[in-house]
This record gives sequence, structure tokens and C-alpha cells, in this order.
Amino acid sequence: MKKRLIALLMCALMLIGSMACSSGETSQNDSSQAETSQAQEQSTADSAGDTSQAEAEVGGEATYPLSDEPVQLSYYIRINGAMSATMETYADVEFFKYLEELTNVQIQWDHNTSDETFSMMIASGEYPDMINWNLGTAAGGVPALLEDEVIRDLTELMPQYAPAYYEWMQANPEENKAFMLDDGTLYQFVNFNSNVETKDIVYFKIKGPQIRQDWLDQLGLDMPTTTDELYDVLVAFRDNDMNGNGDTTDEIPFAIGKGTTQLGVIAGSFGTRIDMHNDPENPGTVVYGPITDNFRKFLEYMNKLYTEGLINSDFAVQDSSMSFITQGRAGFTVDSMGSGLIANHDNLKLENEEYNYVSVPWLIGPDGYQCNVDDNNANPRGTAVTTACENVEIALRWLDYAYTDEGSLLSTFGIEGESFEWVDGYPTIMDEVKTNDSGWSEEQSISRWMLGSINYPNARDYRFYEQMNLNEPYKVEIQDNWNLATEDITLPPVVMNTEENSTYSSLMADISTYVEAAYNEFIIGERSLETDWDAYVQSVIDMGIEEAIACKQAAYDRYQQR
Repeated sequence: MKKRLIALLMCALMLIGSMACSSGETSQNDSSQAETSQAQEQSTADSAGDTSQAEAEVGGEATYPLSDEPVQLSYYIRINGAMSATMETYADVEFFKYLEELTNVQIQWDHNTSDETFSMMIASGEYPDMINWNLGTAAGGVPALLEDEVIRDLTELMPQYAPAYYEWMQANPEENKAFMLDDGTLYQFVNFNSNVETKDIVYFKIKGPQIRQDWLDQLGLDMPTTTDELYDVLVAFRDNDMNGNGDTTDEIPFAIGKGTTQLGVIAGSFGTRIDMHNDPENPGTVVYGPITDNFRKFLEYMNKLYTEGLINSDFAVQDSSMSFITQGRAGFTVDSMGSGLIANHDNLKLENEEYNYVSVPWLIGPDGYQCNVDDNNANPRGTAVTTACENVEIALRWLDYAYTDEGSLLSTFGIEGESFEWVDGYPTIMDEVKTNDSGWSEEQSISRWMLGSINYPNARDYRFYEQMNLNEPYKVEIQDNWNLATEDITLPPVVMNTEENSTYSSLMADISTYVEAAYNEFIIGERSLETDWDAYVQSVIDMGIEEAIACKQAAYDRYQQR
């Protein structure tokens, strides 16, 4: 069986350069709140049979240190950009220094992460003790990783040795459903925002449209709420010397970087996205967005913006669009909340207090669509324990600490008295750790102490977002504006079985590459939507998209029955 996985992985290595990646650093989207722990126990019992989580005996609290003698564990995990800007490894974070002293567990951090190194590691048969990655990208998906004994089935172990994480999942059955396999198998630890007192998982929107409000004010324009209104605003930005430098040609109304993430948000206003999604007119039916009529309408809109000089002509190769914002050349873009909107709002204010960079309400398209394009509960990365781990109980206990009440607090805010203090019963980040003399941003500075701003497997205390991302009116407005997005086209994090995953990955490697190239060509006019669209759709069909859709549909149907 291992030979089959290795063969699949070697094929994946040949195709990896062309595979499209649909997930970002974090994905914390709106979701329905949990029903009750009792409801989840019944649901899981129905799906998991004799190994039901409902019947599992939950273990007690851990005793620290976890071992009298030092224990070493190896951990493959991507280092967050804010942290890599100031340190080489997570071992330099004050929280992890504290955790090592508390647990007597020493972590050998491996931050040499990429699609290529992940595939090569799995193919080699030599694994670290723990892996934090989008495990579904492996050849054959998570089922193959379990079947070929790469990662461990944690269904029976987690209640005993990771009781804090287990209890979070029991208290939030929809999330538990999303993070397990169809048969109830537990295999990973994931990151989520948490309210420790109520045991609720809390959601924030972290990506959306943003604009120079001061430019709107200069022109006496209202905030755009539709794609048609956005077009009118972009034309006005183009036709006026918005940055006042005397050059009427250097403005970029809508700044876009390469890839599909930014334009994908605009596609949501047309009831589609650049991937598989739920059919908004026929819920429960999976469609491939890039061959739908709605996608054609989206491309027509983007071609119009491109043709009229409303987006940067080098969007297909531009690494980042944010530099255009900070240079005062662009008035609108789509980006993240923290490192995009908030960071640039603050940077522009430092340059000139009259500058104002704010969120835009999730745009309504010509057919009334206002769709979120990120799937619910689709946090792409989780931590699994591998079969190479000889200290499984200690590994689980070590991971579980970040989900305990104390671990949630300290992993989110760092060390009491050093990076945060209690103010009227509220954990408050100290001003001295937000500022520095090294030229670091606020996020980079606090990341030397705490994990609040990064996608690390813990129960992130939601009070971090309250004080860092909701502490000013314009930040509160971000959530108000971006939560206008509907869930009409989103899919749950479905899991394809080994055969489906192999078929899907093989087909989509070529299809995604072809579609992304074609979509750029349609936008810039190298392909005509009038004369070339039907042939393009037929080409995607001939490449096997219907079989790929069937794989995703089958997994979606099973998810609905969990």
C-alpha cells in the first residue's frame, strides 16, 4: 500500500508546479453556531459506530512536566511571515520558551515548508513526529495518509490524551463535523477563535474589499455598494489626479496582484468563484465555477475594467498590490484585514492624518449576488501526529495544552506580566511589546511573544481580536461590511476518499493550470468572450471536469450524511 502512495506522490511532484492552491494563511469564516454537545454525541455515534466519540471516556488534566526527563519532538510547520521577519524559528517565541520549561518537551522545529518539501517528506517514508499542513493536498488525501500509516488515527486517543481539544469539538458539533472524516475519524488539531467562558467558536471575516475613503471624499462620492457603483468610482479615480502629484496617468484605480485570491472576491458578486462551489440556484449541487454563465459575466466585468485602464496591466505577474496603496497610486483593492487593511490604514495615517483607508461593504453584483467565496470551517491546515512518533501520549498532551483555558490565554497573549496584564479582569496586551526601536511593525513586535495573530493550532482567545482588530470604529466596521456576504456558494470541507482524491488531483492539476491561463487571457482580451468562450468550456469538459465534479459531489453528499 505504501508503494501505491509513493507512486502517487511522485506523480504529484511532477505536477506540483502547476497545481492551484485555493487556500490562504487563515480562513475564519461565518458559520452557524453549535447546537449542543448532546446533539453532537448523537450525530457522532450514528456515524462512528462502536468507536463513537459519544462513548469515549474523557481523560483528566495533564500533570506538568509531562516527563521527568527531557523529551524531544520534531514538528514540521510553516513559520508565520510576521515571525520570520524578526526570528528564525518558533523556539524564539516567548510562549514556546515558557511551554518548553513547563512541559520538559523540546521541539525541533522544521520550517523548511513548501508543497515540494511536504510531498518529498511523505514520499520518503521518514516523517517528523508532528506535521502541520493542508493534509488534504497529499496524494490520495487524508484517507491515504491514514491507510498508508503516515499519520495516526486519533479517534480513541484524543479523548484520553487531548481532552481539552476534544471538549471544544464536543461543544461545537458543526466544527467537529467539519474537521473529521466521514466515518467520524479524528486525526488533526486545528486553529480557531474561542470564547473560553461559553466554549463557543467565534468567527471573524479576514479578507475583503477596501478603499481610500479620502479619495471618495475628495470627489464627493458615496461608498460603492455594487459592482456597477464600483465601476463608476474607479473611473472617477482614473480621471482625476487623486494623489495630487500633477501626473494624471499614474493612478491605478483597482490594484491587483497575481493569482486568483483578490479577483475571486469580485467573482463572488457574480455568484461564482474560481473553483468548485455550491450552485446558488440549485443548492446541494456542486458546479465548477469557471465554466458557468456567472463566471462568464464576471470575466466580462473584469475585461471591461482592464480595457478601460481601471486595473494594473501587470496584474498577472505583480507579486503584491499593496505597494500601490502605500505609494498613493491605488484607491481600491481586495486584501486581508490585519496585514492589509489595518496595516495600510495605520501607515497612511502616519504619512498624513487626512488619509483614510477603510473597508467596503461586500459588493452586490448585477444579478443580486453577494457571495462569500471562502468555504465555512475550511481552515486548510491542521496538525497530525505521525506514525514515526514514539511519544504519542506526550505529543498529544503537548498539543492539547494550547486548548486548555490557561494554554489558550498564554498562547494567545504570551507571558503574564511580560507581554500582557489583567486590567479590570481583561487580558490586555502591554504597550511596550507593541512598540520597538527596530523598525518592526506592531504585528511583528507582538509576535515575538504570542501567537494571537497567526494560524497556529490553538484555541485563540477572541479577546485578542477585540483589542487588536476591533478596538477602533473603522475596525468594527470591517466586520459589519464583510459579514454582508452570503453563504450561497460555499461548501463544507468535504473529504474525498483515496480513489476520488487521486482522480480529482490528477484531473485538476491540468485543468487548473489551463483555466488560470485562460482566465487571464479573457481579462486582457487575448481570448474573446464572444467567439472563444464555448470552445474554452468544451476544452475543460474534454479534460475531464465532469468526472472531477462527480468526485467532489460524492464527497459532499457523504458530508451531508455525517
